[in-house]
Amino acid sequence: MSEFKIKRKTRTFSITLGTATAAATTLRLDDMAGGVVSVGTMLTSASTLQMFGATEEAGPYHRVYGADGSAADVTLAPSTADGRIYSLPDAAYALPFVRIVSGNTFATAVPAVVNLKS
Repeated sequence: MSEFKIKRKTRTFSITLGTATAAATTLRLDDMAGGVVSVGTMLTSASTLQMFGATEEAGPYHRVYGADGSAADVTLAPSTADGRIYSLPDAAYALPFVRIVSGNTFATAVPAVVNLKS
C-alpha cells in the first residue's frame, strides 16, 4: 500500500529590506500556512523585521500584533560573516497581505528571499 503524500504549494519572493512601509514588497499570504525569510550578511546593529498587514492589497497597512498585545516582529541575530533564515511570526498569517519592513536603518538595502508554504 502506497502512502498518500500531501502536495504543498510554495511561493518565493525576492525583496529588498527598507524602513518605508509604502515601498515594501506586498506578500500575499491568504492561502499560506508558514514561511521563512532568508537574509544575507548585514550589520550586527540590525535589530528587527517588522510585519505590517492589511485586508486589502492597496492598504492601509498597520503594524501586526499577536493576541498577547506584543508586536509580531522578527528579532534578528545578524552576522557580517554569514546569512540567516528566520521564521515568519504566526500572527502574520491572519492577514491576506503583509509587508516586511526593517526595524532600523542598519538592515536597509539588504536583499532577502521570502519562502512561503501552504
